[in-house]
Amino acid sequence: MADKTIAERLQPSLLDRLTDDAPNERKETRDTRVIDLVRLREIIQRDLSWLLNTQNATHYIDEERYPAVSKSVLNFGLREVTGEFTAKEKIREIRDAIRVAIQTYEPRIIDGSVDVMLVDGDDTAQMTIALEIRADMWAQPMPLELYLRSKVDLTTGEIHMDRRG
Repeated sequence: MADKTIAERLQPSLLDRLTDDAPNERKETRDTRVIDLVRLREIIQRDLSWLLNTQNATHYIDEERYPAVSKSVLNFGLREVTGEFTAKEKIREIRDAIRVAIQTYEPRIIDGSVDVMLVDGDDTAQMTIALEIRADMWAQPMPLELYLRSKVDLTTGEIHMDRRG
């Protein structure tokens, strides 16, 4: 097998390096120590799903007294999307909360590239909204576009993500 190019050899995150997918194997192959761009997309989608399905501690933080805490790991996650967000006019606030959470806590996404858009035909009567998340992932020699469709359940706060591009 030919060596992978620099663009195809990416190092997994620390979590993925510490996860033992083959506990009965005594040695790891080179292919398990590096990932390709397809695997990077899958990992970022998984990590974004974890991020957006974690409720942050915004309601417990005094931002005037502790301004750095709002962007620290102590506030990891998304602000609550249930309750106060049930009205259709609050969709913009949900979109902004998702965009800010991704920009703050996902370093593999290029800063300023996140765009969260409402998909036409959302079903606010069923208490769900459909969103498209577009962003540029860091990659060499050039960034790659990440495109995710998500559905936000306003009653439970759960966000389902589906990669389409």
